[in-house]
Amino acid sequence: MTTIEPRVAERRRGVSEDRARHRLRRVLGIIALIAVGVLGFWLIRSPLLSISSISISGATISDPAVIIDEIGVIVGIPTIDVDAGAVQRAVESDPWIETAEVSVRWPGTVSVVVTEHVALAPARAGDGWVMLSEASTVIGQTDGPVNGVFVVDIDTSATPIGAAVVNPMVKGAVTFGSALRPDLAKSAVVFVDDDGLVATVGGHLVRLGRPIDLENKALVLASMLDTELEEGAEINLIAPTRPAVLNAQPEVLDPQPEVEVEE
Repeated sequence: MTTIEPRVAERRRGVSEDRARHRLRRVLGIIALIAVGVLGFWLIRSPLLSISSISISGATISDPAVIIDEIGVIVGIPTIDVDAGAVQRAVESDPWIETAEVSVRWPGTVSVVVTEHVALAPARAGDGWVMLSEASTVIGQTDGPVNGVFVVDIDTSATPIGAAVVNPMVKGAVTFGSALRPDLAKSAVVFVDDDGLVATVGGHLVRLGRPIDLENKALVLASMLDTELEEGAEINLIAPTRPAVLNAQPEVLDPQPEVEVEE
């Protein structure tokens, strides 16, 4: 029979106890981590950290609240479930909204600030009419031309609602109309013929040509119309530094036949 020396046996018991305590600490540590994780998961999805308010500003024509509600962002959902980028994309899908800034703040607030398009001019779209914004975006359908607003009589039916027009002639018409003085813009109609952009402004036919330098062309036109132009005179602004005026030609009547008078 083998006899273990008491000091060796004591040392072995100490090592065994140290190992047991170490294992116990590890188990307790794991349990604590699990408990913290469970508590954290419960807390982050609890009413304490859920959305308590949703604020929207800048909307006058659009209704972002409806869109936000449709994608499930409502009071009471966990804040962690709110994706600010997804909310922004959803809100900006409204044709009337140009940009949206969305911020999510803990413990539970959502703030949405929108910038709406500014309705500028009606434009022809096939057999109907749409409304263009200052950014040449089609923002919705409209009944047709209205008093006091210039008209883009160029077909935009290829551009869906909510998209920006890429046709340079349409964009040029928007640029020209935007640059016109308000008293001139209210009666202006911009269209296209074989020579490029053409407009009727203040009773005059105005040839604009290619869609370039249109702000300057609008300024030159305003200066010319402040002078005494003949009624119905045609204005050529294809080269705005060398504007030309073609006065309306008088109507030529058929000559009367000579009548011989007998003596």
